[in-house]
Amino acid sequence: MYTDWTAVILLLLTAAPLAVVVATAAFFIWRKKRTLK
Repeated sequence: MYTDWTAVILLLLTAAPLAVVVATAAFFIWRKKRTLK
């Protein structure tokens, strides 16, 4: 089975920062909700 590694690396390079941003945003929203109560 042949895997296009350049496509995989490109996908990871675009998905990784996106995941970090989403995780950071979710964390801050969750922390705000916790402090509000």
